[in-house]
Amino acid sequence: MKNALLIDLGGTNVRHAFFINNVLSKISKEKISDKEFIPFITKLLNGAKSKIEYLVIAAAGPNNQSFINLTNRNLLINSRELEASLNLKKCLLLNDWEAVAFSLSEMKKKSFLSIKGNVPTNKNTLLIGPGTGLGVTLIIHDQIIPTEFGNVLSATKSMVEIFGIEISEKFLSLENILSGPGIEMLYEEKFGKKLSSEKIITLALERNEDALFIVNNFLKTLITIVGDLVLSFTCKRVILGGAILNSLKSILTSEKILNYFPSRINPKYSQLIEEVQVDLLLEDEPGIYGCLAFLKTK
Repeated sequence: MKNALLIDLGGTNVRHAFFINNVLSKISKEKISDKEFIPFITKLLNGAKSKIEYLVIAAAGPNNQSFINLTNRNLLINSRELEASLNLKKCLLLNDWEAVAFSLSEMKKKSFLSIKGNVPTNKNTLLIGPGTGLGVTLIIHDQIIPTEFGNVLSATKSMVEIFGIEISEKFLSLENILSGPGIEMLYEEKFGKKLSSEKIITLALERNEDALFIVNNFLKTLITIVGDLVLSFTCKRVILGGAILNSLKSILTSEKILNYFPSRINPKYSQLIEEVQVDLLLEDEPGIYGCLAFLKTK
């Protein structure tokens, strides 16, 4: 098997692990700036116990196989330049939620929490999760299809109205609403206070009325999008993921939220959403496991 360095580069943190002699090392996480990325990779490769021939990077942004222009950093990752400068046999690139989709082959049953139980009648799967942005990937007829759906500009006006606020340039794209920064902007716009998304979620879990208003409507909006995508692609399984939704497990599994699923879709097609299986991916590091699964296909 190939010796590799696996990288999951987020908007704030970078996670990494080595895969050497068929053994995955402990996954590490730290914060780095954009300008520190290449020196960080170089240091890891130079400090490796064995010669590393493969580098696999998952990052947020459109992936054309040879480069990713990150949407959450001022950074362009060029695989061919990295192969040449770091003396690698191959540098493989993945969209961050493409990596989550690949990770499913590495997951066990305990990696999922059932939100809405059903037996899928086809393999079409929607993976979606808000974080620094909004990750959306489809698996259609066993083909993994990464998307930039979080950056679409349609339908945001009606979504913002759910929160009782006016549409503005702050909320032009979908991920301006359905993301951690979106939660912060919605709260500030509605209540005139600037809080971190982590603090808003903590307050919501403590049943703070204002925070709960934002979080409940955030989840309602997310479920509306899930319904639209399920209807568009006949998906019979939905996998929710990311730190935000994992921190909201207790609210996400409440009867009130579960009732949003059939109510946020055209009544003529409510049976389709009733048949969908919905799971929450509990794994903290799906990006690294996705890099590993992708490496195994090469």
